[in-house]
Amino acid sequence: MRLAYIDTSFILSILLKTEKSDLAEQILEAYSDSHFTISGIAINEALYVATYEYYRQKGIVKGGYGLSRLISKQGYPREVIDAIDSFLKDLNTKIINDYFDYDEYLQIIQNFKLLPNDAQIALTCKHYGINTILTFDEDFKRIPWLRVAP
Repeated sequence: MRLAYIDTSFILSILLKTEKSDLAEQILEAYSDSHFTISGIAINEALYVATYEYYRQKGIVKGGYGLSRLISKQGYPREVIDAIDSFLKDLNTKIINDYFDYDEYLQIIQNFKLLPNDAQIALTCKHYGINTILTFDEDFKRIPWLRVAP
C-alpha cells in the first residue's frame, strides 16, 4: 500500500469549499487505497488558516495580527478544530513527527527554493519514504523524490 502525505492546501480545499474542492474529493477517491499521513507543520498551517477564515467570514478579524490577539482572547473555534480532527480521523490519517536535520534542511531550501515550512514537509516525506503528496502547491513539483497529486 502506498503512502500519501496530505498537505495544507489540500485540507483547506476540502474544509473551506474552494474552487478546487471537487477535484480534491476526486483525488481522495483515486487514492483511497493509500495510507494517509500528515505532520505537525501541515496541521499547524491548516489550523491557522482555517481559523483566520472562520473569523474573517464572521467579520471579526481582518489581518494576521488581529488574529493573534483574537486567539489569545477567544482561542480556536471548536468548529475548526472538530472539522480538521474529523477529516483526519475519517481518512485514518497517521500523524507523524516532523523530521529535521539542519544541514539537509538548508540544502533543500537552497536547491529547490522552497519556503521554510514546505522544505520541512519535503524533508519529512524524504525521511519517512513518502513519495506522494496531495497538494495544490506547485512548489512541491520541484522536489525530485515527491510525486505531486494532482
